[in-house]
Amino acid sequence: MDGQHAAEKPSCIGVMDKALALDRDGGDVVHLEKGEPDFDTPPLVVEAAVDALRNGHTRYTTSTGLLELREAICGFYARVHAVDIDPERVIVNSGSSPALLTVLLAVLAPGDEVVLPDPAYSSYRRLVELAGAKPVHVPTRHYDFRYTADAAAAVIGPATKAIIINFPSNPIGSTADANLLTEFANLGPLVISDEVYQGMSYTDILDPTILSVTADAVALQSFSKAYAMTGWRLGYAVLPPHLVSKVKAIHQDGFVCPNAFVQRAAIAALAHAEEIFDGWRGPLRERRDLLLAGLPELGFEIPCTPDGGFYVFAKLPPGHNDSYTFAARLLSEARVAVVPGPEFGPDGEGYVRLSYATPAPRIAEGLRRIGSFLTKPPSPRGETHGQLSAR
Repeated sequence: MDGQHAAEKPSCIGVMDKALALDRDGGDVVHLEKGEPDFDTPPLVVEAAVDALRNGHTRYTTSTGLLELREAICGFYARVHAVDIDPERVIVNSGSSPALLTVLLAVLAPGDEVVLPDPAYSSYRRLVELAGAKPVHVPTRHYDFRYTADAAAAVIGPATKAIIINFPSNPIGSTADANLLTEFANLGPLVISDEVYQGMSYTDILDPTILSVTADAVALQSFSKAYAMTGWRLGYAVLPPHLVSKVKAIHQDGFVCPNAFVQRAAIAALAHAEEIFDGWRGPLRERRDLLLAGLPELGFEIPCTPDGGFYVFAKLPPGHNDSYTFAARLLSEARVAVVPGPEFGPDGEGYVRLSYATPAPRIAEGLRRIGSFLTKPPSPRGETHGQLSAR
């Protein structure tokens, strides 16, 4: 059985920081914790950024983003989703998290509530609280971690101002069809749809956007995941017309404008989006299937097969109940980094998230190390097992 974990518990970034520190000390860590693809940014995107720098695109742009970029975003939605969007509804920001924060600040007041799934990306609840509102979690464990509109409806009350959805989801990897998106849209409160993992699914059809079923919703997007541009820091929000002026005012004061030459690179990325997405699909499917085959052989249970993104959410083998202690010991003793499930909400206890955004041979090595770790006798009670430090 796992020992008692320390009072301090690690965030996703805290896990990665500890793993990278071990790497620097020669620890040879297998990174199954990272929330970023290992693929390099496509060369055509890099070249567009270099050209922009050489041509002097290093100054302020329009606060909401270059018109050319916003038009390219609208062109992408028209081409891929058959959705017509006015560029004035698009506000470009330095990532989807700043975009989400500006939306929450625009729509929430103290005492308001925001519905979100449990488990879910941990920044949701933190940003809701930063905006002065209360996150209300929808437990999903008893539904194999499938987030449904019926489950969300059960917790909606008079104070509910927004519902956050995320498909393909982090940490589960579940996807949504147009019918499910319509059910969420029909619940009443503003739907804020985090769509940053679109383009990383395992069918030839791109997952639908919330904007395909309603214009009265917020779609959040990022160039980080599907375009392998995590360090470039660029994302955007597509807003209902009635929210544009409010969000724009907050965005201007808080962020001034997005990075000029990165916006030029993003235009190139959008022009080749389908080609870029197709390049990831095969390798990601192969890596996913490695984990789906290997983890059950080691005693893990996978309640929901991921259809998108690059994560597997797995129940710990028998005899291991404490996610934080398991992750800490696994990193310290086997040099394999995973994220404890409770980082994503209370329903995640007893689970860990494993990322397959790492090469297949390293995933195979990680499975081998986990197998060896699980056959070792438990450490004496009271040891810290190389506890992960919080951040």
